[in-house]
Amino acid sequence: MKEFFKSVLASALGAFVAGVAACFLMVVLIVAIASSGSKNSEATAVSLKSKTILVIGNDLTLTDAPSYGTPGLSELLGGGDGPQLDLLRALEAIDLAAKDRNIAGILLSGRLAAGVVQKAELRKAIQDFKSTSKKPVLAWIENGSQGEFYMASVADKVYMHPAGELEFKGLASFNMYYGETFKQFGIGVQVTKVGKYKSAVEPLIGSSMSEPAREQEELLLNGIWKRVVAEVAKSRGLTQAALQQAANSSGDFNATTSLKLKLIDGILQRDELVKRLHTAGAGADESGTSFRQVSLGKYANKVTFPHSGGRLAIVYAEGEIVDGWGAPGEVGGDRLAHDLRMIRGDDRVKAVVLRVNSPGGSAFASDIIAREVELLRKKGLPVVVSMGDVAASGGYYIAAKGGMIMSDPSTITGSIGVFGLHFNYEELAKKVNLGTDGVKTNRYADLLEMHRAATPEELAIVQTMVDGVYEDFLKIVADGRKMTRDSVHEIAQGRVWLGKDAQGIKLVDKFGGLRDAIKEAATLAKLTQAEWIQVPALHSGRETLLQKLLSDGQDESPLFAKTSGERDLALQFLKAHAETLKSIRALNDPKGIYLTCPLILRKQ
Repeated sequence: MKEFFKSVLASALGAFVAGVAACFLMVVLIVAIASSGSKNSEATAVSLKSKTILVIGNDLTLTDAPSYGTPGLSELLGGGDGPQLDLLRALEAIDLAAKDRNIAGILLSGRLAAGVVQKAELRKAIQDFKSTSKKPVLAWIENGSQGEFYMASVADKVYMHPAGELEFKGLASFNMYYGETFKQFGIGVQVTKVGKYKSAVEPLIGSSMSEPAREQEELLLNGIWKRVVAEVAKSRGLTQAALQQAANSSGDFNATTSLKLKLIDGILQRDELVKRLHTAGAGADESGTSFRQVSLGKYANKVTFPHSGGRLAIVYAEGEIVDGWGAPGEVGGDRLAHDLRMIRGDDRVKAVVLRVNSPGGSAFASDIIAREVELLRKKGLPVVVSMGDVAASGGYYIAAKGGMIMSDPSTITGSIGVFGLHFNYEELAKKVNLGTDGVKTNRYADLLEMHRAATPEELAIVQTMVDGVYEDFLKIVADGRKMTRDSVHEIAQGRVWLGKDAQGIKLVDKFGGLRDAIKEAATLAKLTQAEWIQVPALHSGRETLLQKLLSDGQDESPLFAKTSGERDLALQFLKAHAETLKSIRALNDPKGIYLTCPLILRKQ
């Protein structure tokens, strides 16, 4: 199945990407070698003058895991959409800024690519900054997305460009359904699954959403949206009803309407904003036309983690779970299992926080990881699971053996179900007069070969395998959560839950963010002092061309240094194709059996 799609779907892109790789190969090597020996932006000391404003946004991308690979490759393709920063350093940097006498305040402005849970943790850190430091927090919107407004709403004052627009319209989730298209091309898709709500395969076999899938997606989106409305209403001093009415009236508002609806506090041109910042305590920059500033990405270079006492390992499982070592942005089963074994063998490690931000993937890889989590606990180490935006299906499988599971109320979790996929090109071969012939020694020697559809008898064999994996999943959850098999089955069926509901059915122990999980792990290990280590560590491994295409660059410019929304269209074109290649590559379970969550909310 996976080999078929790699060959058929990737062939159209292969020559193109290979050509790009060939053209840039020599430059990649030069940049990689030079940057590995000289440039390390994270290690560069940050020297601040007094009256500096900390800028949060400006095309920053938040990740859970620290940046992968050697910095500097971004220069090859002209930058990218913006810098990346891991959540833990971002939170610690905001805390540091509250105590830093050179930081005069915070300005929220520009795109911040992050999930709802990541933004919620960041908002809380900014609220703590306001209450402890008494320094001003301002926000300025040019053409603000809904996610940007959600972040901006936490500020003391929100200003907007007179020609700008603000988005506040609600959430939507749509899928493309390829079932009928595959039939027209002669591509066969045969599915075996367990779980009424296990809908991740629906786009491959149908033309519309099933009622169980519609039911759970509506519950998820409505739950997250209510949370966003409640937090914005509290920050802005508005009623939730007024915000819902605004979202239903238009969803996109100019500056005048935004002010009338009290979504913002004022309308300012850029130069007027600069004057307002000077009034709030910001110093003038060297040109005298702007304000003294430092981005959150660069300021985070000042952050130092605790480095005394027993070790506390913070392990990241971010991305799709795949068999093998995995690529950057994926959770390779062998790689993560290896990392957990190394931690188990290090007697200096006294506690582990497993941060899961994954929709799942390979069933086999998930099982390998779950075993290592179990062995950590058998050694006597406290293992606290911290769930990010999504920890579902395979993501929940690897979390279930943790000693304590913490999530955000908006975390997408559960999806305890299994499916198997078999793609074949039998009808396609007939359309193009492609013959396939051969011999075999035994009845099932060509089981699930791609040249033909599987027979009902063969599908029954696969269904037995899928049922077995589902029973294993139920056992993993039952053992880890101290529940019976039947009680797990009752809430499983592939159904996806929000964290706020998952706590009531014992899938989650308590609510809290990443740093709450770290404190919990330290308490369980009785550590009054702890050395924090991140796994994988910052800039570990080597950055690949595909990873560059799939991620944002490391370079960043001061606010107002470029036109907001400016993009390299050629680079975006490359990234779009790279996403397709990545999705194809992730289907690599050795048995073709997957634990994957159907709903993914993209960062915005």
